[in-house]
Amino acid sequence: MTNKRKALFLSGVFLMALGLGYLTYWGVTSWRTKREAEELQSLAFSETATMESTPQTSATDTSDTVTTSESVTDTTEEKESYVSPIDFEALWAVNTDIYAWLKIDDTDISYPILQHPSDDSYYLNHTPERRSGFPGSIFTYACNAKDFSDFNTVIYGHRMDNGQMFSNLKFYRDEAYLKEHRTIRVYLPDRELVYTVFAAVVYDDRLITSYFDNADPYSCRAYLESIYQNRNLNSHILKDLEVTVEDRLITLSTCIKWEKQNRYLVVAVLTNEIT
Repeated sequence: MTNKRKALFLSGVFLMALGLGYLTYWGVTSWRTKREAEELQSLAFSETATMESTPQTSATDTSDTVTTSESVTDTTEEKESYVSPIDFEALWAVNTDIYAWLKIDDTDISYPILQHPSDDSYYLNHTPERRSGFPGSIFTYACNAKDFSDFNTVIYGHRMDNGQMFSNLKFYRDEAYLKEHRTIRVYLPDRELVYTVFAAVVYDDRLITSYFDNADPYSCRAYLESIYQNRNLNSHILKDLEVTVEDRLITLSTCIKWEKQNRYLVVAVLTNEIT
C-alpha cells in the first residue's frame, strides 16, 4: 500500500470513527434527556397530587333533614380550595426555579416552566436538573411576572430534532391541526390558566420582550397588530376570538430549522382561570 493510499485509508477510518462517536453521543444524549423528561413527568403528575386534585364528594347525611314548612334550607356551599394536579413540592426538590407547568392538550408537549432570577439565557443551555447542554428547558425571561399577569408572557423552548421541547409546534403550520389543538393549560400552585390558541405565525427574530413593552398599551397593540398583519404563507390566524390589549396572552417561541432569521410563534389568549 502506497503512502497516499495508506493516508486515505487512515483518514477514512478516522472519519468513520468520528461519525460513529457522534452518533453514539447523540443517541446517549437523546436517551438521557428523554429519561429525565419522563422522570420529571412522573414527579409532577404523582399519584398523590392527582388524587388530591379530584374533588371528594361526601355521602349525604339525611338524619338532620328538616321537612317543616317553616324551615329555611341553607344551600350555600363552601367552595373547595384549588389543588393543583402538579406536585410542585416534588419539582422544587429538583429545582426551585420551576414555577409553572405547561401542557398542550392532546399533544406530547408537557413541561415545567422555569425562570432564572438573574441570567435570562441560563435555561437556554441548561436542563431543569441544571445540567449544562441541550435540550435546555422551557423558560421565560425575568421581565415576565411569574403569575402570568402580564399582557404577553413569552415562553421559549428549543426545536429539537428528536421531538422534545417545542419541536412539535411545527405541526401548527397545518391549519387543521391548529383548529384541533387550541387548548393550552398552565398550571400554577394555586390556579390553572386555560388559554386558547388564535395564531401560529412565522415571525422575525426580534426579542419580543425587549421590543414590546407590556406596560404600554400602545406597544401591546403594536404586538397584536404585528401578529394579525402577518402575511407569511406558513402563518395561520383565527379570528373567531376578539383579542384586545385588555387580555392576557402567552406566546410560545421556538426556532425554525434552516431559518436563523425567523422564529415560529404560537400565540394564545387566556379564556378561563380555575382557582
